[in-house]
Amino acid sequence: MDRLARQTTPVRWLALLVVVFVGLPGVAAADEDADIVLLLTQVVEGEDDQEIRFWWSEADKPRWTESDEVVFASLRELGVQPAMPDAINISRIYRRPGLSTDNAAQLGRLLNSERVLVGEVQYRSLPPVAPLGMAGVQARAVVELVPAGDAEGISLERFTVQRTVFGDDVEDLMARAQQMTGRALGEVIGQSLQRVSGDVGSQSGNRLLALRNLERAENLEKIRDRLVEIEEVDRVVERWASEGVIALEVAMHGEAASNSGMLDYVFRALENHEFEDFHLIRNEPSSLHNVTEFWLEPRRSQF
Repeated sequence: MDRLARQTTPVRWLALLVVVFVGLPGVAAADEDADIVLLLTQVVEGEDDQEIRFWWSEADKPRWTESDEVVFASLRELGVQPAMPDAINISRIYRRPGLSTDNAAQLGRLLNSERVLVGEVQYRSLPPVAPLGMAGVQARAVVELVPAGDAEGISLERFTVQRTVFGDDVEDLMARAQQMTGRALGEVIGQSLQRVSGDVGSQSGNRLLALRNLERAENLEKIRDRLVEIEEVDRVVERWASEGVIALEVAMHGEAASNSGMLDYVFRALENHEFEDFHLIRNEPSSLHNVTEFWLEPRRSQF
């Protein structure tokens, strides 16, 4: 799987790729009302080889995989419109499997979508299971939701779906595994997108924490880790993201959840925490409804 390992493209290459892509003729953009672009690499592991397929491999005509088709159908049932361009004429460097999140974000922006789902769906045959001797197929999907156009390719959410099916007919097993995995993926993705749809700042009845100028995924993880270290905090959930802003909902344990002042205590603890690479500065008042805003400011080196 070395050839599917993610590769981080330098910023100067990203700029060149965008120019090359826009300058090429024959690009059919996604529907204007599309909610998401899917960039799923499908890998089928055989006994001696593997089949790798991805719809953007052809310069003039998308070739959808079985996994794509099932996820599309599942998303539509939930009211989510996936982007399905008629043609996509892109640079050869983009026409490869296992796109990095930053390349996927750039491609999503060029297809006029707000978000991108990028990752891999892998199917692997299992040896017959004793004592019945039935064959099996194991499916595993690991995908990430990325805002289109984000230069860093920051992951908003990560989804992992795993399914295993057994039976006598190997071809039927593969079809069942694709149906089950694709439907499960579509459901979790569609539910996530429904949470972040609508007017910004109105997705939750609870007060949210908004982070501005958050450009690196590791900084988001540091903030989340600090929040869950606080004894009263149960979990931290990403509720929505728009350009330059990510909003988190901080859920409390037990009695702390009904204490209206506890959230203020948590926000003060976060504000006063000494992060190694950045400061959190409170923005007051916030321009967003029912939101407490923090601006992330990088620390200046003393040398």
